[in-house]
Amino acid sequence: MKRQILIIILLAIFITLGLMVRGSSDGILFDHAILESIHNNIDPTLVDIMKFISFLGSYKFLVPAVGFAVIISIINRRYFVAKFLILNSLGSFVFNHLLKLVFQRTRPLDYFLVEQGGLSFPSGHSMVSMSRCLAIAYLLTREERSKRKRISAYTLAVFFALVMGLSRIYLGVHWPTDILGGFIMGYIFYNLSKLFLSYGLSLL
Repeated sequence: MKRQILIIILLAIFITLGLMVRGSSDGILFDHAILESIHNNIDPTLVDIMKFISFLGSYKFLVPAVGFAVIISIINRRYFVAKFLILNSLGSFVFNHLLKLVFQRTRPLDYFLVEQGGLSFPSGHSMVSMSRCLAIAYLLTREERSKRKRISAYTLAVFFALVMGLSRIYLGVHWPTDILGGFIMGYIFYNLSKLFLSYGLSLL
């Protein structure tokens, strides 16, 4: 019940943010303050690091990586893992694209450190990373009895997603509220995909 309440609260926050930025080309709330603070102290080495981290969240890396993991899972007859990876990764990517079409927010063009096309809200890297990392933590620990190990896996998953989001802000290709929206929807999509898998795809 607590998780359901949390999801409802997060969904309300997401919708509120979405309505605030819909069709906008400007920042809201803390967007400009954060971007200005970061971009007044740009370090070339850190830019390269952030580019690499951002690459790990791109479709150029994820498609072959997830595809390989799915193939290995099928070969080993771990069909639950294969279905969850497909649903979670492909599903969150497609859903993010649809959400961007709905909200039509322009990226923070004045802060770009790299070339980046497409719309801005919610951040695809943040949404897909949060959903995927939580899914991996779940798959690795669903039969784990140690609470400490489960907590460690989920903590690491959230940390990686947070770093991914930070890389997008540092590179200036997303407003901070895009990242927040991506994290929220990534968490929601992870829970919904797990629920759907339990009551839907598990019957296939």
